Amino acid sequence: MAKEKVRIGYVGCGVMGRVYMKAAQAIPPAVSEAVTDLNLDLARAAADEFRIAKVYATAEELFRDPAIDAVVLALPTAFRTPLALQALQAGKHVLTEKPVAMHADEVKQLIQARGSLKVGCCSARLRCQDSAEAVASVVASGQLGEIRVLHSRWQTAVKPKPDVPPPLWRLSKSVNGGGNLANLGSYALDYMLGIVNWRLRPEHVFARTWSVPDLFQEHVAPGTDAESLTTAMITFEGGPVLMLEQGEFAVGRQETVWRITGTHGSLSFRILPSKQTIVLDTYRDGAQSEEVVWEGEENFATMQQRLLADFVQAIVLDQEPKTNLEQAYVVRRVMDAIYESATLGHSVPYEMNSIVGGITP
Repeated sequence: MAKEKVRIGYVGCGVMGRVYMKAAQAIPPAVSEAVTDLNLDLARAAADEFRIAKVYATAEELFRDPAIDAVVLALPTAFRTPLALQALQAGKHVLTEKPVAMHADEVKQLIQARGSLKVGCCSARLRCQDSAEAVASVVASGQLGEIRVLHSRWQTAVKPKPDVPPPLWRLSKSVNGGGNLANLGSYALDYMLGIVNWRLRPEHVFARTWSVPDLFQEHVAPGTDAESLTTAMITFEGGPVLMLEQGEFAVGRQETVWRITGTHGSLSFRILPSKQTIVLDTYRDGAQSEEVVWEGEENFATMQQRLLADFVQAIVLDQEPKTNLEQAYVVRRVMDAIYESATLGHSVPYEMNSIVGGITP
């Protein structure tokens, strides 16, 4: 029997936790049931703001509440897998922030513990847009021919030194499982692999990473040790290649480029919520033609509502969320291979280690 309501508990009441609580207000089947945070004052304030009845002192207490169907884990990566395993043990569905885990082996643990429960990964966030559906539709139509190159360049320009340093987790190996690649690159990888319906199977990865330049050390938290810039080439079975450039602290104009090139055409688009025009270039009747296949304006709030709604719908209708654990494993394994290649200084094979139930992206 399908569930009519999904009662949600939130672990983490910081910025992102509150984003989920606000999004839930626009999703009829979602009921915000309880919150918890290491900072109980923060948890109480969030409960008051969003009229949530229950405040728990610990995540373990929240997991023991039989009224809660699902939990949202909105806290740094290093703490999420142990909590996700506890939540699954308690019979709760789980929506976890990105990156999905500290490394691919943790994702394997989650797959083994999941059973029939739903686990959604927030790296799918940028695909919860109409523009992403338009891109996926063009790719599926075959108008591009055989895919040869997927290009993702997301370089954020340096900003003035902040009055308060950003949180350490943003560029921390021990807290976030990586730096800018893990934080924002997980979005780019999920998007590019997801819009081709997870059909591309990685073979090899060649990458370089760079840490925060000395010039910008005052822009980051003390103890920052992870990369701020990554370049990678990921090859896939059959010949396609993904060219990835992911970074911040770029001196100069911010530049973002997303494009898919095939034998019969190319598609240019943006993956970030914005005002944009998606352009398809093809060669017809002896000449190149340009066609606008989608245009519009999107925002973060709508995208976030759709992300949470997708997870809730997966529970209600007993279907897979937009990015499930098998797909999230591929994203995390690619990131692990990027870090491995950058450390070793040469290309490395992508190895799909055996998992209970197998991997079927």
